[in-house]
Amino acid sequence: MTLLLADLGKVPRHPYPFLWADFAELLCLCNSNGYVSKGNIDAYTQEADDVQIDSDEDAPEQEETAETDDRISRRWTDIQARLSARSQQYFDWPFLLEKNVLRSRYDPTNERHRLYAALLVASSLRLCNRKRMQEVTAAFEEISYHWLRNSLNPMWEVRPFAAHQALPGAYDGNLLQKLKALAIDIKAKLIKSDDEYDPTNSGDAGLDLVAWLKMGDQRGNIPVIFGQCACSPTDWESKQLDVTPAATEAHIHPQHPGAAYCFVPHDLSANDSRWERSTHVKRTVLVDRLRLFRLFESSDAFSKLPTWPFVDDAIATGALLAT
Repeated sequence: MTLLLADLGKVPRHPYPFLWADFAELLCLCNSNGYVSKGNIDAYTQEADDVQIDSDEDAPEQEETAETDDRISRRWTDIQARLSARSQQYFDWPFLLEKNVLRSRYDPTNERHRLYAALLVASSLRLCNRKRMQEVTAAFEEISYHWLRNSLNPMWEVRPFAAHQALPGAYDGNLLQKLKALAIDIKAKLIKSDDEYDPTNSGDAGLDLVAWLKMGDQRGNIPVIFGQCACSPTDWESKQLDVTPAATEAHIHPQHPGAAYCFVPHDLSANDSRWERSTHVKRTVLVDRLRLFRLFESSDAFSKLPTWPFVDDAIATGALLAT
């Protein structure tokens, strides 16, 4: 079988602290010695800088400077601040933070730890082999499905809409067939004519999850939710718009605008009152790692979640790559 992780030393392309904190956590989780240090992160950062300099033929020769050292040191300071916040925000966080070391306390039999590891891999999708990326994204859609199902009362119907979805109740067929079935379910009108859809298009028009409140009649005018799942550290910024009325009503028009939900595996909490990348958060219900965990905690729903094999594969292949 193809290894799940391709290159653990591939540092994040963006400077966002939440991505670098994830990088440190994944290195720690997959390291056979069970820890990652400031020195490890500094070395990975310096190596990435050296590769960037070597690959830029037009760039002038650069020397190691105190300014470069300070920037690398600040990287760990930012990571440590985010990790310190997580140690307080998550009940039974699978790590232990010391002054300049992050240690793993991951227990494969612990349901909270397995979910955290699954979300950590999903948020680090760039490190996964392309042949297995769909396995990880499908698992994240499944996590999001369970979150939405647990967040709503039993009168709500929640169904997967994404392409290649294997969850029970998933819509199937090509895009037009799925939209027609959804229109019947939520008493909506389709906007485009049948011949405007490619019959070979099995996509999802940006919809991964749909939900509606069953009102006991067929008159329409019911609450509807459209959900999008996004694992990329930047794609979520634009994918939020895929489930807003501006996008969904180009295909399907319910009598009442659908609520837009966007699910991400990243921890986007700068603190309890502010988002990371807050200027990129649209008018959607944004559900990040911390919100996923807090709902599962409040409903004690961890035991209802599957145990995804790729979590064990990530740790095993990570240890192999680290040797």
